[in-house]
Amino acid sequence: MKFNANKETFSQSLQKVVGALPAKTTIPVLNNILLRIENDKAYFTGTDLEISITTACPVEASEEGAIAVPGKRFFDIIRELPDLPISLESDPSQHLQLKNEKGIYKFVGEDPEEFPHIDVEESDFEFVLPAETFNRMVEKTIYAVSTDELRATLTGVYLQILPNELRMVATDGHRLVKISHQQFKGGESPISVILPTKALNLVSKATGPDMDLQIQISESHVVFTFDETKIFTKVINGQYPNYERVIPIDNNIEMHVNREMLMAAVRRVSIFSNPYTHQIRFSLSPSSLVVQAEDMEIGGEAQEAIPADYSGEPMDVGYNAVYVLDILRHIDSENVVFRLKNPDTAAIIEPSEQQENEELMKLLMPIRLNDAV
Repeated sequence: MKFNANKETFSQSLQKVVGALPAKTTIPVLNNILLRIENDKAYFTGTDLEISITTACPVEASEEGAIAVPGKRFFDIIRELPDLPISLESDPSQHLQLKNEKGIYKFVGEDPEEFPHIDVEESDFEFVLPAETFNRMVEKTIYAVSTDELRATLTGVYLQILPNELRMVATDGHRLVKISHQQFKGGESPISVILPTKALNLVSKATGPDMDLQIQISESHVVFTFDETKIFTKVINGQYPNYERVIPIDNNIEMHVNREMLMAAVRRVSIFSNPYTHQIRFSLSPSSLVVQAEDMEIGGEAQEAIPADYSGEPMDVGYNAVYVLDILRHIDSENVVFRLKNPDTAAIIEPSEQQENEELMKLLMPIRLNDAV
């Protein structure tokens, strides 16, 4: 193959694909990107066998063909080149030469026939959603997934398609996030899949705010399509837990508090918390919230009082400061609402004002308080 390309356009397309390559693999060909030239377009494909990305950009081709080229090294040199036209040429022995005004760079490639071919079965359901909406839902949930590989179903984001609602859920057993996109037209029967976080991060990085995202769902995989790009991902096998059972329905005590003020207090006070448990205490009373922490092993303690509108009897509740901060960072409103029952029941945390056509709910399990925090 032989062609010329705009360096910036070529690099941008390559960047979308390189993220699919595995960090470690025992299958050497997976370290490559498949480069194919056809009809004055360069097609790039990268895969780790679970996730695959294909994208394209325009080129000026004088010879069509294909080669599997070392992915990360190829991307690294393209990225570092100045913004000048580039020319590439391969020979039958799978050697690829890259040239521009600055120099010549040679790669030893592999036979494109050795590169894995991904079979995509027909989808059961497909829909189009603004990429901005989809990425917002991902951003509000993905931080709460589990990192415990022994609980594989919790390591992904649970996507539910209901007749009038699109929902994403994530939990690690200590916290849970549920976000719903209203005004959504689903199918007659509910559909659900567990999406790997790597695939969701790749979609978020590759899409822009003005794009539309086509999503095709089948029992074993999901395909995201936008512009010239397709991202294929296998879904995580297994039954997602019945998360609705753990959401309390009788948390009738409310606390309204300024989000930024609470975040700042928790950040400062948590410096004095135990470095393993990150335990802090919320002491609630009708006019204020006192945030406290004490590390009994090393010594040192801290407390701060901030104004809060609290409707119940005085109560002390323990929380993990890291989880509290994660939850507050992913809420947009000026004020947040904690819905509580008692020190042993999970708190429901919501923005004081929901976004249009959206319902965001977060759940946080308490920590049993010691005599000293």
